[in-house]
Amino acid sequence: MKRLRQALLMEEHVCPWWLAYTFDHRLRRLLHRPEQLLDGLVSAGQTVADIGCGMGFFSIAMAHLVGPAGRVIAVDVQPKMFAVLQRRATRSGLWPRIRPHLSERDKLGLHDPLDFALAFWMVHETPSPANLFNEIHQLLKPRAALLVAEPMIHVPMARFREVLAAAHAAGLQTEAQPKIALSRAAILRRPA
Repeated sequence: MKRLRQALLMEEHVCPWWLAYTFDHRLRRLLHRPEQLLDGLVSAGQTVADIGCGMGFFSIAMAHLVGPAGRVIAVDVQPKMFAVLQRRATRSGLWPRIRPHLSERDKLGLHDPLDFALAFWMVHETPSPANLFNEIHQLLKPRAALLVAEPMIHVPMARFREVLAAAHAAGLQTEAQPKIALSRAAILRRPA
């Protein structure tokens, strides 16, 4: 009971792998259509990262979009997430396009230059959004984008403004604030 209360009441935590089944399933497409959300941000041949990939809801869609010449780096802190992602991606024939990367809670540890990065419903789980955005800024190629979305239930508007301020302090610029169901969101870019 304590784990469930901690997961639901915004206490500092990482969403446990078993709770991800409650929102990372086919019905989620009614709220979040990855291809539509990523339109114009992800294209064939790119190297992209799904930071906090969970069970692969967005990673698999991104693998479709980058095509055979592209690559998706699926980043998470929980190895159990990768097992589910691998099963789902293999079933879709997309596993060869996806590279799982086990990160630390406070450090991504990536070195690949990125054309795009996604941080969907995960920034509130990091110990330091400032460190996260600094690291992402270093990975993004010039003019590359980062889509950040935070869940409204966990992240009030004032907190989301703090998240954006941390991103701006890292050198990213807000380009747009798209409307995404149940989310507060921003498309950020690394300047040229």
